Amino acid sequence: HLASSAVVGNKYGSQIVTFWVLCCKTSPLCSSDNAIVNQRDIIEILNMCSKYFMRFWLILSATLVVFSVSETSSPLMSEEERLNLKEEAKEMFYHAYTAYMDNAYPADELMPLSCKPRWREVEQSRGDIDETLGNFSLTLVDALDTLVVMGDIEEFDRALRLVVRDVSFDNDVVVSVFETNIRMVGGLISGHVMAEHLNQLYGALGWYRGELLTMARDLASRLLPAFNTTTGIPHAKVNLKYGMKSPKLQSSRDTCTACAGTIILEFAALSRLTGDSIFEEKARQAMDCLWSQRHRGSDLVGTVLNVHSGDWVRRDSGVGAGIDSYYEYLLKAYVLLGDEGYLERFNKHYSAVMKYISQGPMLLDVHMHRPHTTSRNFMDALLAFWPGLQVLKGDIKPAIETHEMLYQVIQRHNFLPEAFTTDFQVHWGQHPLRPEFLESTYLLYLATDDPYYLRVGEQVLRSLQKHAWVPCGYAAVKDVRTGVHEDRMDSFVLSETFKYLYLLFSKPSDLIIDLDQFIFTTEAHLLPLSLARLSNLTVVPGPDNQGAQDSDVEYARSCPNAHFLFPGRHEFAETIRRPLKNFVNNVCPSRKTIRRKLRASEFQAGNSRHMGLLRDMGITIMALPDGRVQLLHTSSNAKSSDDAEEGLLFMQEMIELSKLQQEQPDSPPRVVSFLHVVDGHPTTTTIQAGPAQFGLDLKGNIQVNGPVVKATPLRACEQLGNEDEIHGKIVIIERGDCMFIEKARRLEALGAIGGIVLDNTPETSAKTSPMFAMSGDGTDDVNIPLVFLFSGDAEVLLNALHDQPELEVVLSDFDDKDIGKGSIEEVQVEVKGTREGGEETLTAGLDDAGLPHVISIINNRQQGSENLADDDLVTVVEGQQTAHSQLHEQEESQKHQVILKDLEKAKTAEEILVAAVRYVNVRQEQEVARGNTLMTEHSSALIVTELQSLLVKKTASDPSLLKSLLSVHLRELMAVLQQAAPSPSDLDASLHHLLNQLSTLTMTASTSLDESKKPVASQQPSVRGDLQKWDFNENSKLDHLAEKFQEKIRKIKKKYGLSPEHIESISDIQGTVSPQTKDHNRKDEL
Repeated sequence: HLASSAVVGNKYGSQIVTFWVLCCKTSPLCSSDNAIVNQRDIIEILNMCSKYFMRFWLILSATLVVFSVSETSSPLMSEEERLNLKEEAKEMFYHAYTAYMDNAYPADELMPLSCKPRWREVEQSRGDIDETLGNFSLTLVDALDTLVVMGDIEEFDRALRLVVRDVSFDNDVVVSVFETNIRMVGGLISGHVMAEHLNQLYGALGWYRGELLTMARDLASRLLPAFNTTTGIPHAKVNLKYGMKSPKLQSSRDTCTACAGTIILEFAALSRLTGDSIFEEKARQAMDCLWSQRHRGSDLVGTVLNVHSGDWVRRDSGVGAGIDSYYEYLLKAYVLLGDEGYLERFNKHYSAVMKYISQGPMLLDVHMHRPHTTSRNFMDALLAFWPGLQVLKGDIKPAIETHEMLYQVIQRHNFLPEAFTTDFQVHWGQHPLRPEFLESTYLLYLATDDPYYLRVGEQVLRSLQKHAWVPCGYAAVKDVRTGVHEDRMDSFVLSETFKYLYLLFSKPSDLIIDLDQFIFTTEAHLLPLSLARLSNLTVVPGPDNQGAQDSDVEYARSCPNAHFLFPGRHEFAETIRRPLKNFVNNVCPSRKTIRRKLRASEFQAGNSRHMGLLRDMGITIMALPDGRVQLLHTSSNAKSSDDAEEGLLFMQEMIELSKLQQEQPDSPPRVVSFLHVVDGHPTTTTIQAGPAQFGLDLKGNIQVNGPVVKATPLRACEQLGNEDEIHGKIVIIERGDCMFIEKARRLEALGAIGGIVLDNTPETSAKTSPMFAMSGDGTDDVNIPLVFLFSGDAEVLLNALHDQPELEVVLSDFDDKDIGKGSIEEVQVEVKGTREGGEETLTAGLDDAGLPHVISIINNRQQGSENLADDDLVTVVEGQQTAHSQLHEQEESQKHQVILKDLEKAKTAEEILVAAVRYVNVRQEQEVARGNTLMTEHSSALIVTELQSLLVKKTASDPSLLKSLLSVHLRELMAVLQQAAPSPSDLDASLHHLLNQLSTLTMTASTSLDESKKPVASQQPSVRGDLQKWDFNENSKLDHLAEKFQEKIRKIKKKYGLSPEHIESISDIQGTVSPQTKDHNRKDEL
C-alpha cells in the first residue's frame, strides 16, 4: 500500500506492487500458514529484500528518466542527418523541376502521371481549377525564387532568360485574379528582386535590365479592369486580352474574401518599385471595403460577397478556405509597408477569431452574425497556415497546439486531407501536396529551435517520397485513404512545398541570401522589407481606424512571452504539447484495419467464390427484369460483425464505382486481330474485345500492333518473372487479384505497348456474356491500350500463340469490323511472300499485302460450312483463249513479267491469289511513282483481263481450281479485285464483266469430279423450292451458277458498302438486311 501510494497515477505502480509481492514470497512469513498482519513483519521483509529493493529503485529511476525524456521531447537531430535531409529536399525539388522543364515547359503545368504538359483548353477542363492557368509558363515563373533559395544562380539565370524570351500575356483566356496575382505577378516581382539582389551581392546576371518588373506591370495592368466595381472589390475573374468584356464574364458578380484581400502585398510592391501608384490604390480600396463590411458585433468577416453591393453571400466565418490569406495579408502588409492601420485591423480580427473560432486546438467555422453557432463540422487543410501566422503575431502557445493537432491528423492519414471532420475522419480525401503545414512547421522551428519540428518535417518528407513520388515528378493524392494518385502537380509544389521543406533543414549559413531582409507572400515569394522606405505618395488615406482601438485589446497590444509563461523551462514547446498527446486518437480512436476479402472492383458475378463471400457479408443479389442486378445488404444476415462491416464497405465501393462508370463516356467494343496459319492457309482472325475506360483510346484509325507474349505470372499483380520479354510487346494477362488499371500500370512501367486481359472464368464468350468496359480507379495515368477477351474467345489466340511464338496482333476499334452476333471471325487470306526452298514464307501482314479486312462469321459453325456445295459450280472444260494474248501485248517491266510467270505457274487457288496480290502491289507502286495515287482505269481493266485469262487457261487443265476460286476463295478474289479497282463503281463493273465473261464459256459436265465429295441431298438447302441442285442439266447449271454468283456478289457488296446504287432489292433472301444494322441474322451470310 505504501509503495503503491508513493506512485499514485504512475503507470509503473503495478510494477512496484509486483516487486513487493515477489520479495514477500521469498520470506518465511509469507508461507501459507502465516500472514502479514503488523508493521514489524513488513519491516523484516523490507530488511531482507533491501539490496534487491535498492537495485530496483535505481533501475526504476533510470527508467522514469528515460520515459520522461522520450515522452516530452524528440531526440536531437545530428548535423549529418540535417544535411542529408536538406540535400534530399533539394533533390526532390529538382526531380519535379527537371520533369517539368523536360516534359512540359513552356506549358503552365506538368501532368506527372501522363508526363506531358497541361495546356489551357487543350486538356479536359477541370472547372475553376483551370482558371489558374493562362498559357504563361506558370510553373517556371512561380519557381524562380526557389532556385535562388536553393543557391542555383546558374539555373536561375537560364530560367530568367527563358521567361523573358517566351512568356507573354496577350492571351484570350479567362483567369483568376487572385491566383494570377499571387503566383504570376508575385513570381515576376520576386524574380526581379532576386535578380537585382544577386547582381548587387555577387555581380551575377549583368545582362538583366528589369525585364521581369516590366512584365509584372503589364500583367497587373491586365488585371485592373476587374477592379472597376462600385465597391472597389475586384471581380473574381478577368480576361487577359479583353478585360471584363469577355462573354464568359457577364455573370461574374461574387468573389471570396481572400480573393479580394490577398492583393495588397504584390500590388503595393509593384507600385513602390515602378512609381505607378494605381496598383496599391486599387488593392488598398479593396482592403478598406472588406474592413467596412465586417460584422460590427463579432468583428468577423464572411466568406463570399457581392462585388457591386458588398453584401455577404456566404456568412460563415473561419480561417480556412475563402478567408485565410486576407488575415495573413493584413498582418504582413503592416510588416512590409509599415502602415499601422493594417496591424490594428488584424488585431481586431485576431481577437475575434480567438474568441469565437478557436476551440482548443481546433478552428471551427461559425456564422459571422451568430458567432457562437458553428456553421460546419469539418476543417479544411488551408487553415494549416494559421499556426505560422500566429508565430508571426507572437502567440506561440495556440500555434503549437493547433500544429500538434494537425500533425496527429497527418500521422493517421500520411497527409493532411483537404478537409476532415471534428472527430478527425476524412471529409474530402484529396491532397494536392499543399505547403501550409510545412510553412507553419518551418516558422515554429524558427521560433522554438525545437528539434521536434525537424522530425515532423522528416516525416512529411518521407510521406512525399513514398506516396507522391512518380518517375515524372510528384503527383497529387486523390484520396489519402487509398493513396491513389491524381495527374496533377500544381505550381505551388515547386514555389512553396519544397521551398519550406528545404528551409526547414537549412541554416542561415547554408543560404546565399539573408531571409531576414524579406517577407514571404502567401505563395512564398520574397519581397524586400526595404519597400517600407519607399513611400507611395499619391495613396489616399484609408478610413479612420479608431474603431480598431476602442474595445478589448487582449491580443491587440500584447505579445505573449512563452519563456515568461514557462519560467526556467527551455523546452516550453514540449510542455505545451504534452497535454495534447494522443488528442486526435482520444477523440476518435483509430479503427482497426480490416483485411479485405473482396473489393467491388474485383467482383465477378460468375465467380462462385465471390458469391459466397457476398453471402457471408450479408449481401444478396437479385436479377431485375430489365437485366440489371440489384445488391441488398442486410447486416443481420452477415456471418459475423466483421463480415457485416466489410459488406458495408463493399456496398459503398460499389456505389462509388457505379457513379464513376456512369461518368465515363460510352466505350465502344474493340477487336483483336492477328494473322496465323490454319490447316496450311494463312488466316486472319478477328475477335471481339471489351474496351477499357482508361489508357489509349483506340478510336478511328488509332491502333496498336506488335508481337504478343504471355506474362509470368499470368495475373500480373506482382513482379513478373519475364520482365525482360515485355518491352515493346502486347502482353497477355489474366483477370483477378488486382484492379485492371493496376495491371496496365505494371505493364506500361515495363515498356509494354498494350495488354490483352483474359477472363478467368472458363468457357465464357462475347456471344453468351454481355460485353463490358474495364473500369479504372478514377485516375487515368495509363497511356497504353488494354482490351478484354472472354476465355472461350481467347482460345483461338492462345492456340495461335502456341503454334507461332512470334505471333503479332493488332488492337483496334470495332468500327468497320461488323461481326454481328458472333464473337470470332476468320478469313483465309494470302499475303506477300517469298519462296525459300520451295516453301511459302509469310513476310508481311494483311495490311502490307494491300488486302482489306474482309471477314466472315463462323459463329460456332465449322469453318467452310458456308461454302457452296461442289455441284453448285459447273466445270469449265474448254474455253476461249482470246484474252490471254493481251498479256503479252503490254510493255511490262521485268518485275511484272516475273509475277505473271508466277501466275501462270500457279497450281492452287492460294498461289493464284498470292501472285495476284503481289502484282497489284507492284502496279500500284509504279503508278504512285508516276504521280498517280490511285490505280488508273486501264490498270484496273488489265488486272481483270489477266485474271480472266488465267482462270480460263487454268480451267482447261484443272476444273477444280476455278471451282475453288469461285466458292471457298470468292471473298479473297473479290478483295483482290477491290484493291485493283480505282472506285466502287469500277469494282462493280469488273465483277459483272468477269461474271459475263464466265457465262459465255462453253460448259460441259465434268467427269473428273470426286463423287465421294458430293454431299447428300438432304444436307443441302434448296434455292428454288424443293428442286435439288445436282438434278440440273448443264445449261441449268450455268443459269444456276450465274444466279448464285450474282446473289453472293450483291450480298457482299451490300455488307461492305460497294456501289449501293447498283444493288437490287434482295429482301427475300434470308439473312440479308440493311447494311446500317449490325445486329441481324447472318446464319446464311457468306
